[in-house]
Amino acid sequence: MTKGIGMQVSHLETINKYEKLGSQARDVASRNLPRHLLGKITLEAIDHKALAAFKSIDLNQERSVSWNWNFSSRYKIFYPKAFDLSVWHGSTLCSLTLGRPTYRGTAIRLDFIERFNKHVLFANDMFPVSLLAYEAYARLIGATQIRVMDPLNDKLVKYYSSHGGFSLCPGKQGVPHYLVKDL
Repeated sequence: MTKGIGMQVSHLETINKYEKLGSQARDVASRNLPRHLLGKITLEAIDHKALAAFKSIDLNQERSVSWNWNFSSRYKIFYPKAFDLSVWHGSTLCSLTLGRPTYRGTAIRLDFIERFNKHVLFANDMFPVSLLAYEAYARLIGATQIRVMDPLNDKLVKYYSSHGGFSLCPGKQGVPHYLVKDL
């Protein structure tokens, strides 16, 4: 990442430090994938390749959300400790995930997650794979919880909760509801 106009050196150093930690977390998660996924999928950052692949996705396909993932680079500048993940099967983009630590750093928020094309091979593995990577990142930065922020509907709450240890925290004082899991 290059130094932008007005970006302080300390901010750039923070971005670089946490980009390295993010890379380490993706490497740890890649080595610890379930056996049926080893060598089949790759975990990478959300970079120009991922954004180009997102642009080429048929956005007319059924999507639960309509995020334009091009905001991810701004998100990472605004939140320099953010963690981003793109999951690939060969040259096919399977999912994108973006989150950040809470302000006190005790939890990592999974703010945005989207699986592309529910018919893609390994589609049902995308959330567990993202969770594996976010747990690795949380441990590297000293966080003790994972939060899935503002799940879209009850069906997703049940789905995410089926992946062990999550409980629902209702929204309050401008903070959306979220699922939380202790590490």
